[in-house]
Amino acid sequence: MRRKSIVTGIIISLFVALLGYVLRLNRENVSASMVALLSSFTGSFLSWLFIQAVLQWHKPAGKLQKAALAVMGCMLISTIPFSITRHFTDVQERIELLPRGLKAVYFLLLMRGAVVGGFLYFIADLLRMSDMKQQAQLENERLKQENLQAKLSILQQQVSPHFLFNSLGTLRSMVQEKAPRQFIQRLSDVYRYLLSNRMAGLVTLRDELDFTRAYLYILQERLEDALVTEINIGEEALQQKLPPASLQLLVENAVKHNVASVETPLTIRVYVDEEGWLVVSNTLQKRDTVIDSLGRGLGNIRERYRLLAGLNISVTETNHDFTVRTPLIK
Repeated sequence: MRRKSIVTGIIISLFVALLGYVLRLNRENVSASMVALLSSFTGSFLSWLFIQAVLQWHKPAGKLQKAALAVMGCMLISTIPFSITRHFTDVQERIELLPRGLKAVYFLLLMRGAVVGGFLYFIADLLRMSDMKQQAQLENERLKQENLQAKLSILQQQVSPHFLFNSLGTLRSMVQEKAPRQFIQRLSDVYRYLLSNRMAGLVTLRDELDFTRAYLYILQERLEDALVTEINIGEEALQQKLPPASLQLLVENAVKHNVASVETPLTIRVYVDEEGWLVVSNTLQKRDTVIDSLGRGLGNIRERYRLLAGLNISVTETNHDFTVRTPLIK
């Protein structure tokens, strides 16, 4: 329970106790009035704590049921201070003068507990609703700030890729040799795809495959004979969909985590299996340390499949191969 709620309970309980003290001040001696004041404060504060527990109860219960439970609990609590203190004061003598004696006193205490409990529950529920409203407003403000920050981040990210993409086009027009021009064109194709599909949920396997081939061309220029790729995908699967850059990330993941050399080339196979899943399999020759790790890869792909389609990917590792199967979405 929060400190704010306890302090509020003390203040309200003291107010209730003082109100009762003022009303009985001229009818009782000071000693009896002080005992009644202490008893009233104790009963009211215990009732406040009980009401807070009822309001925070997470089990299914309607507002009316919680209110009824809180009031009944307060009725019982109201009798506790009297039951403890009546043997230490002269109240027992005055009880005997009442027509129904002790039963009448407990009846009055129960009625008082119902009234005080109802009042305290109303105050506690009102404060709770006000606190929830304030929390909702703070959460909305936080979400607004995050939304603005996200939009600003997207705008900032768009500046550099667009500038680089346009610069690649200019550079290609300045180069006359065929090989450099082709390399620049493939690099331009990679950036065009990323710019066009960064906000897309799903893309066709055909588009993703074209993008991955452009990415593989760039890798091949760097690794040459150290990288061997085998792509075998039928025409019927090309219209199915997957999250953008999924295939490219799997290829990047294979290159990032494995050694590739002319003596032990890294082989990457891409195909669609009999169950219609896209499979990326590579020979397993792990690096001692992973270079240029940006926290992407399998975790990125797994999370996007979960959010977009409620699906999961399959990862299998043997002594010789590492294989990832990802579902294609129709």
